[in-house]
Amino acid sequence: MSVAVLSPNGQTTTSGAGPATTLLVATIQGLLIYEREAQGKPWALARRALVEFQISSVLHDPVSGRILAGTHGGKGLWASDDGGATWSQKTGGMDRPHVYMLVAQPRPEGTVIYCGTEPVGLYRSTDMGETWTDLPAVSDVPGNDRWTFPPPPHIAHVKHIAFHPAEPKTLYVCIEQGALLKSVDDGASWVELTDYENVALVEEKFRRDNHRVVIRPSNPQHLLLCGGEGLFRSLDGGITWEHLLTRQSRVGYPDAMFLDPRDENTVYLGGPGHAPREWAKERNADATVMVSHDFGTTWQERREGLPNPVVGNIEAMGLHQQGEQVLISVGTATGEVYVSENEGHHWERVAHNVPPISKAGHFRWFLTDERRLQIEEAMRGWKPAETV
Repeated sequence: MSVAVLSPNGQTTTSGAGPATTLLVATIQGLLIYEREAQGKPWALARRALVEFQISSVLHDPVSGRILAGTHGGKGLWASDDGGATWSQKTGGMDRPHVYMLVAQPRPEGTVIYCGTEPVGLYRSTDMGETWTDLPAVSDVPGNDRWTFPPPPHIAHVKHIAFHPAEPKTLYVCIEQGALLKSVDDGASWVELTDYENVALVEEKFRRDNHRVVIRPSNPQHLLLCGGEGLFRSLDGGITWEHLLTRQSRVGYPDAMFLDPRDENTVYLGGPGHAPREWAKERNADATVMVSHDFGTTWQERREGLPNPVVGNIEAMGLHQQGEQVLISVGTATGEVYVSENEGHHWERVAHNVPPISKAGHFRWFLTDERRLQIEEAMRGWKPAETV
């Protein structure tokens, strides 16, 4: 079994010995597990799991087969060792059970898993999530009293973590909203990188709304940072930045981003032109997928087979590599899943009218009042924060 993952936060790339035949999709009402017999065959929903939870991030370990699912709303972290049939909670050592992101880092001594939470917290596990060790320094950075998040209760979270490809102890962390942090001592201490704020070509005050960092494998000094003010590029390890995409660009509010593992100059980006508050005016995010073959300098749309427009924002993108082939998947805030096996030149619909795939409460902009109440009731009384 070769497993691909589609979730709004955390690790977005997977690999396997063969084409993906299982697709794990994180939604606001549990995990959807799709399967197909072989490449080119149709996908079908095999099972649903954790249906009472909003899944924020999913991680699959190809060696053990373990699936880890982080949940919003203080519902903690869950693990399955039987393909999603049964689950057990894994929060030993955690005191912040609102999980935002999960990511694995292979090391010579074994796989290390990191978990980022709301309020801001970072945990490390060396036993596949059985137990967790707090890295408290991440929440003690000077200026953390200004970290916030627009929706009530205005609490910031760890959105993403990226690893230096040659220096395992060098980590980059995105705090949404508040900071881009770097550690060179395995999370024992952190410094804030701030120059991207100085080059943001926008009229409104830049809010350090950081979503995701990617690092060029052959030259780790080359970074891309996407977030609420577009896309930035650094060629000196984050000391200085240039602003490549702004709110006036076709994708001005990117959240999903990754490099093609076969070609580090190729970057995939998904999202809308504007921030969530703008979506409400038309109940339409008009999202799209973009690709760059020159590390972010120029861009082309890849949307054949996607709805026109993509009303619900593209909240998640994933890439699964098998040799020289890749499977790209996207999920929307209106409950649609699409895949492409030709670099996004054409998209095939896997599902529609499923529970929304959504970061926090982004899905709320696209629901009728009746549907919103139905979802909130189904989620056992937990109401996602209003999104601004």
